[in-house]
Amino acid sequence: MAHKYPPATYLVDRLIPTESITILSGASRSYKTYTLLDIAIAVASQKPLFEHFNTTQANVLIINEEDGERLLQQRFRQLGIEKDTGLPIHISALTDFKLEDEQVDKTIQFCKDNEITLVIIDSLIRVHNADENSAREMSKVFAKLRRFTKAEIAVLVTQHNRKATQHSTGGASEMRGSSDILAAVDSHIGVKRDSKDRFYLTFTQEKQRYDVELDPFQMKFNTTDPIFKFEYLGTFRNQPDKSAVLLSAVVEILKEHGQLMQRELLEQLTESKIDTNEHELRELLKRWVNEGAIPKPNKGTGKSKLYHLEGTNDENE
Repeated sequence: MAHKYPPATYLVDRLIPTESITILSGASRSYKTYTLLDIAIAVASQKPLFEHFNTTQANVLIINEEDGERLLQQRFRQLGIEKDTGLPIHISALTDFKLEDEQVDKTIQFCKDNEITLVIIDSLIRVHNADENSAREMSKVFAKLRRFTKAEIAVLVTQHNRKATQHSTGGASEMRGSSDILAAVDSHIGVKRDSKDRFYLTFTQEKQRYDVELDPFQMKFNTTDPIFKFEYLGTFRNQPDKSAVLLSAVVEILKEHGQLMQRELLEQLTESKIDTNEHELRELLKRWVNEGAIPKPNKGTGKSKLYHLEGTNDENE
């Protein structure tokens, strides 16, 4: 190796790498926006996030196409930050920002003029007009986001999860849209609200390009005091979600092989030493298709079905 690269650096230790794309995923009403604002406050003030994760100081731009500036200021106040505190946090709210070349150019220039190295976007679905289930179209969306990282600006963007089912885990496999979205980012943070106590949250990390993924950790969002606060409760080790492991493996296999029948998928999984069986795989394939995690299979010979990823169906051959 002729060139020696420096170790990875972080705006938020192990969670948000510098000059990278990080995605925060979660269901509706899982405090994603409060989480984003708390991250912005911690990074702008160089204080530990959740009083646990060290930060590197950076000026921040928040592009919010979900909420107006009045609501964002209210939430900042709830987190103990008034408008005139002087923190280097810039807000662009409901301005119809889109990931188009002209707007990206202007935003990058604004970041350079104001020494901003973290852009927070809430949410992904609001800043593009692509089909989020199309790997081809979403690759173009992420190419626009990569323009920020090439300009030495980190991006943190939110993505909604699909509608919850009895199988939902809150992890990356629950994100809406193409499975290639996870492949396109450098780091993932998932948040899930406890079904019994809505103020308890579980954060997971199912992708970290530069290091080992963090163990899941739990938080409590305290809203009883005058100032709302996230309270870090510690890590715990979960049994891995087998369906998420299998989905990731199936996606990688289909990327390599194009279209495969269930029997052929099972053979490939077995060769990869991933434990499953015909019945389990059949039920999971049905579920993933119903949830939109993979496209509907093409018709094969006889009654067989050919499973594929977007862009590999018969119509394109």
